[in-house]
Order: sequence, then C-alpha cells, then structure tokens
Amino acid sequence: MSDHADNADKRIYGAIAAGLAAARRAPMLQPDCRCHFCEEAVAPGILFCNSDCRDDFQRLMNSRVRAGTF
Repeated sequence: MSDHADNADKRIYGAIAAGLAAARRAPMLQPDCRCHFCEEAVAPGILFCNSDCRDDFQRLMNSRVRAGTF
C-alpha cells in the first residue's frame, strides 16, 4: 500500500524526467566560425568571441523564453 510520500516521490521523479527530456530535445548551437551573438569571425569550434557575447546571448535567450517567443 502506498502512502503520501510514495505518491509525492512518483510526481517528483516524473517532473524531473519530463524536464530532462525537454532539455534533451532543445536545439543546440553549432559552431560555424562566427560568434552567435555579434557575428564576428572566431576560430573553428568556438561559439562566441568572448564571455560578454556569450552572456549577452544567454540573457537574450532567457528573455525570449520568458516572453514565450522562443
């Protein structure tokens, strides 16, 4: 017989599994020799030209997710 703690555990693990599945489906950036924020040329295999562009890109993506436009 299951109790409230068991039922809560099932809901928690279900929510974690759903979140992991959504994260795995999220599109990933691919390096293309250009900064993904400012379009400046970068070395092969690099996504951003510096940490400022990386951070600005992340802020932009977070704001789009909050606004529901991404």
